[in-house]
Amino acid sequence: MGRWAMRRAITRLTGANDVAPSLAGQIAGIADTLTQVLGEAATRNLAVPPPISNSVHDLRGWAFRIEQGTATAPAAVDATRLLAYLRDLPDQQLLALLADLPWARLDALLDAVNLHR
Repeated sequence: MGRWAMRRAITRLTGANDVAPSLAGQIAGIADTLTQVLGEAATRNLAVPPPISNSVHDLRGWAFRIEQGTATAPAAVDATRLLAYLRDLPDQQLLALLADLPWARLDALLDAVNLHR
């Protein structure tokens, strides 16, 4: 059993982290509220910047990690290695990979690529 799994098991048995579920609920509530605001903007035909729509995914992920007792930051990604890997993929694999990405994050990725051209 890994260190984090053991820590979560001890926390569940002792109730030492009773704050985590309420904090996770508050963060999830913020994500829900932000989703409602983005929906309202969409009904008014307002463009939502990708970083704002990506925040919903980030908040939900953070709430889940807090709830599970793994609230550490996600691992950093080496963008140069990732781009090299993507360039080497055959077209069909690249399209399949892109199809599985959340669209808001794909928009942010494409915006970042356009900034560097």
